[in-house]
Amino acid sequence: MDAAMPIAQSLGQEGQESQEKRAVANVAGEDDDDLQLLKLGYRSELARAWGAFDNFACSFSALYCIGGIRVLFYIALSAGGPAAMWSSWVSGSIVAIITAATLAEACSTYPAAGSIYYWAFRSWGGGKIGRFVSFLVAAWTLVAWTSFLATDSFGVANYVISEVVAFNPNTSMPYETSDVKARAVAWALSLLFLALATSLNFLPPRTYAWVFRAGFIVIMVDILLNVIWLPIGVSKTYGFRSAEYVFTSTYNGGGTAPSLNWVLSWYLPASCLVGQDASGHVAEETLSARKSAAKGVFWSTVASALCGFPVIILFLFCMPPIETFYDTSVPQPFINMYAMALGPHAHAVATTVAIIGAVLNTSISLVAVSRLVFAIARDSVFPFSNVLSRVSGSKQPHNAVIFISACAALLLCTQLPSQVAFYSLTSTSAAGSIAAYGLVGFGRAFITRKTFRPGFWDLGRAGVLCAVVTFIWNSFAFSVLCAPQYGDSAIDGDASLFNYCIVIMAGITVIALEEWWRKSRNDWFGNLKEVDDSSDSTDDVNSADNRVASA
Repeated sequence: MDAAMPIAQSLGQEGQESQEKRAVANVAGEDDDDLQLLKLGYRSELARAWGAFDNFACSFSALYCIGGIRVLFYIALSAGGPAAMWSSWVSGSIVAIITAATLAEACSTYPAAGSIYYWAFRSWGGGKIGRFVSFLVAAWTLVAWTSFLATDSFGVANYVISEVVAFNPNTSMPYETSDVKARAVAWALSLLFLALATSLNFLPPRTYAWVFRAGFIVIMVDILLNVIWLPIGVSKTYGFRSAEYVFTSTYNGGGTAPSLNWVLSWYLPASCLVGQDASGHVAEETLSARKSAAKGVFWSTVASALCGFPVIILFLFCMPPIETFYDTSVPQPFINMYAMALGPHAHAVATTVAIIGAVLNTSISLVAVSRLVFAIARDSVFPFSNVLSRVSGSKQPHNAVIFISACAALLLCTQLPSQVAFYSLTSTSAAGSIAAYGLVGFGRAFITRKTFRPGFWDLGRAGVLCAVVTFIWNSFAFSVLCAPQYGDSAIDGDASLFNYCIVIMAGITVIALEEWWRKSRNDWFGNLKEVDDSSDSTDDVNSADNRVASA
């Protein structure tokens, strides 16, 4: 017993020393991160409490591959059919991963909140042109993320409404979208889920890390539940689709020209594999941001692309005959498919997991966009920027969270008079970010290809090539998102089928241009005005470092 005491004391001392070393390492890491931020022209204001996995989980949960595929399945299926759906996912995944590599390279060099517009500023060489392009990118991205919050909350509401109908087909609750009472029910539920997602954002930073992890776990459970349970249910009910149907059949549900119909099949990867810049938005709250945030941007895209392919194949094999799939009046046809395969009551388990995942997805997306608002306000654009950029006692941008949640709630109100207006606004939830990615790629490939100096994430000679692919793919994806989803005859008969995405994006651009010339060109990046006319982004960083360090 006496001999064991020195050993125990020794082990205790070693454990204490190990904890002290880790604490010192974390402090040193934070100091290095804060110094890197100073080089970009900013002082650290947010709590740096999240690790590499938390950063990865942030983007992985924001992408939420299985949730996006499930929500958009009935839209994607009508654009080319099964053969087009899975093949476009494969090709779209490859170029989306290349896009992620380009963004990761920028993130590694410029790990700042707001990420995407700051990357655009640097990739276009800084100066007046860089400031102007970054302002457009900020406007597009802000509207895109805000629209996504509204869309996601509305999607959760549609899950619940469809679930009620699946449980009781004779329910007296209004659920058809043509009924204003049904739209009011969907609106109220959407606000409820948005409020729930917002409330999670007021958790302390270290506690919120568990929300990131919960988001990852729920996605994995969601995928496994579908992979294991859905085939069992289908085998006992209506049976599987044939391999020939899944891999070779086509379908044109929108009545578009055959060539356009196949092109529209890229709508799914363009809509689902977007949002990985979330890791960049939380870079200022991530330890070893240059490494962790860059890895988060890239590997979350890779993981989502790899998980998405078997999910698509699974859903195609497990779907009922296509006429049966579309023969429903509920707002989310996929819930009807769950009910047919798993039973009218048992399928509620799968739907509940999907709802939990969607709420966490909304909350985590709100984290990303609130940091974008914080960064834009810090760069002196918004009215009351000093209020929106203010952080709480826990070093979180709570004012930005409240502001952007209120904006999303206002967007939800547009679906009360007609869902056409709402769908028109939310169609930009992917297009805005896609356009931003394309501009970052263009700047990296053609403006700063010789002056850009990569950080930890170095693509080497492939960097310029990846940037060119990024520009080409995202330009194409933007065109797909703005293209008409239905034929002329269908649109002539029902104006609500018109895709207003390009109209909304043009309107946002016009408003941004007017605001730029009226006021923002003199305020945007006010903290970097002294380097505004420089063309070398690396020299800009060093100059900003000297100015801020001497302040």
